[in-house]
Amino acid sequence: TPIFIVNATDPDLGAGGSVLYSFQPPSQFFAIDSARGIVTVIRELDYETTQAYQLTVNTRPLSTLANLDMDPIFINLPYSTNIYEHSPPGTTVRIITAIDQDKGRPRGIGYTIVSGNTNSIFALDYISGALTLNGLLDRENPLYSHGFILTVKGTELNDDRTPSDATVTTTFNILVIDINDNAPEFNSSEYSVAITELAQVGFALPLFIQVVDKDEGLNSMFEVYLVGNNSHHFIISPTSVQGKADIRMRVAIPLDYETVDRYDFDLFANESVPDHVGYAKVKIALINENDNRPIFSQPLYNVSLYENVTVGTSVLTVLVSPRCPARPLSSLGQTRVRQLEGFCPWNLGSRKGLPPSPQRLCLLAY
Repeated sequence: TPIFIVNATDPDLGAGGSVLYSFQPPSQFFAIDSARGIVTVIRELDYETTQAYQLTVNTRPLSTLANLDMDPIFINLPYSTNIYEHSPPGTTVRIITAIDQDKGRPRGIGYTIVSGNTNSIFALDYISGALTLNGLLDRENPLYSHGFILTVKGTELNDDRTPSDATVTTTFNILVIDINDNAPEFNSSEYSVAITELAQVGFALPLFIQVVDKDEGLNSMFEVYLVGNNSHHFIISPTSVQGKADIRMRVAIPLDYETVDRYDFDLFANESVPDHVGYAKVKIALINENDNRPIFSQPLYNVSLYENVTVGTSVLTVLVSPRCPARPLSSLGQTRVRQLEGFCPWNLGSRKGLPPSPQRLCLLAY
């Protein structure tokens, strides 16, 4: 486990300014990276046995080494950088540099990518160590969304440019930065449902509405709203979304089939960026229920007859209609009319009445 970093400087320029680190004497519990100065724990520590350690770090210039068989080392570590998605191919990400630790004329270094280069999206120049973008980088691609951890290798080259056995490896972390390049999208282009006109205010419509913006952070924020005739009869939630949300649509006011029997309006998800708009149609049909009393065409019918009229003569046509005259009787609105026998109230629903008489008939529509 890394616990701290030792840093020393040498005023010399170039490779002569590089410093190597070591513990003097070596420690059984700690190790130090000779090039980077990172101190790590290599054995389990026990406070009850030892409460503190004192380590002596020895530094020496790289130029003092006389061993001609040492492996090369990377400099300017650690390697970590960011790159915007959709950067043009050929964009330089970073220059990777390793040096020969042997004293005397330094050998050249050849650079290669060992692992982590998904779809060969990066190219590493073998001689210069320049890491460049080698294809289309889309952060929304699941292969690229979490970034990259490249393992790169530096190999000392012989005088004839063939690779030697002296090598070094390190990791290179690359994070892909999002740009606002996606509009919100609904999981369907049209939502349809039929509900009873007796649905109560607050009733949640059985619709699975999901909307998502594949960007991240502030780039994935948008507003959701309804547009269209009578769309205010329903409400949705949430209306402010970041990233992804399931949208619930509920009844906002009492519904009435005889007033509005179907709804057809639009659902929008809108970002602040022009043209970044998601769109879907919403169609809601109301199911008619038997919730209205039939109505006679007039409250009182006056008819004059001759006393010698024959039995079976038609004397009156009684018209009965649903509450809304503009709509015909449906199967739910079929109405029957019959004569009430015995006591006949003058006004149904009133406690007052008149005794039956041959001159007055009482009709009931149901």
